[in-house]
Amino acid sequence: MRVRPARPDDAPVIAAVHVRAWQHAYRGGLMPDDYLDALSVDERAGMWQRALSRQTDPPSALLVAQDATGAVAGFIAVGAEAGEPVPRRGEVYALNVDPDRWGQGVGRALLEAGCEHLRRSALSEAVLWVHPDNPRACGFYEAAGWTADGAHRREEVLGVEVPEIRYRRTLVV
Repeated sequence: MRVRPARPDDAPVIAAVHVRAWQHAYRGGLMPDDYLDALSVDERAGMWQRALSRQTDPPSALLVAQDATGAVAGFIAVGAEAGEPVPRRGEVYALNVDPDRWGQGVGRALLEAGCEHLRRSALSEAVLWVHPDNPRACGFYEAAGWTADGAHRREEVLGVEVPEIRYRRTLVV
């Protein structure tokens, strides 16, 4: 598995992974099925193309994981904690892996690379938000050393309001 910075030409495959991951992970009540069914790879490709064209200096990064064949199996977006005028903590904004690749170490490789990027950006702690009723995601982050810190919110995530809990992890070793 190779993790590298995303390029503008990765936007369509990032979008396809994004849609497939959401349709598999959030089905069954975490998000409305009609919303999940209506997700558009083309729409997400435009969103990711815009994000890639706006990438700024660290701590922001969009990284992809490629398998031995060169196929993109997942992505992670990291940067300064959202809403903070002076970055003191990093944040994992998104981590999605193609469902056909779940359980194969892709997510772990991406999470480690994203945290390393934040650490190199002189951030000593990171946060992320996850749906509290997603045991697969919660278990994944907990196994990687993240801890729920008790913070919770309702957040609009690309058009749907969802409950979220915050996880936190120290980045220094």
